[in-house]
Amino acid sequence: MFIGREKELQTLEKIYKKDSFECVVIYGRRRVGKTTLINEFLKGKKAIFFPGIDSNEKQNLEIFGNSIMNYAHSQGVVTGTSFKDFQEALDMIAILAKDERMVLAIDEYPYVANGYSGISSLLASFIDHKFLNTKLMLILCGSSLSFMENQVLGYQSPLYGRRTAQMKIKPFTFSECKKYYRNFSINDMAVVYGITGGIPLYMSKINDNKSIEENIKEQFLDTSAYLFEEPANLIKQECREPMQYNAIIKAIATGSSKIS
Repeated sequence: MFIGREKELQTLEKIYKKDSFECVVIYGRRRVGKTTLINEFLKGKKAIFFPGIDSNEKQNLEIFGNSIMNYAHSQGVVTGTSFKDFQEALDMIAILAKDERMVLAIDEYPYVANGYSGISSLLASFIDHKFLNTKLMLILCGSSLSFMENQVLGYQSPLYGRRTAQMKIKPFTFSECKKYYRNFSINDMAVVYGITGGIPLYMSKINDNKSIEENIKEQFLDTSAYLFEEPANLIKQECREPMQYNAIIKAIATGSSKIS
């Protein structure tokens, strides 16, 4: 079930209808619904979706190549069985988008860039010399805020100045959260909004056919529940020194609420 993000979808559709090269940067914290938004936007469109993984250049190239070949074959375009490098793969993208509107969405772009440090420079070169003459809509999506803001949008990035739009995806507002549930009272909704922060994935774990107390016990206090380990997982993913942050959170949770 897709709820909300009307403004974001309208913006993407407006950009898509321009029918010229566009480079859209989409970023936001983890679990906020970026991938779901992109997949909803891609419905009914000629598109290649490349989900980057936290691995090396070879494995990401293999996934990228398979995505391109599957799309090319669906369009009746003959390709080889693999690509020797990212440059060859991007050359095929330029060919496929030469005369018709096509979307290339690279999800978790920071993973791809960490596995292959030259991808940003390569993309910048392709934008300048090949993609500008195509009908490609390129989407670069990432959850690492510091990476996306510094290494994609920042002045020091090879991609600086190449984007035509950027979208920072934020958690749902309280009004948007209310659309997600039917059986909660307004007071219950205030509690749900407080404990989920408007994060779509967390909201999907809350069952409005059960009481707030039942939901908290099942989703937050049960050691086998998805959300039980979520705070620790986020700290590990986002912070360089998790031990210090865990110590601070534990101190606050046990009553140390004043600076000393």
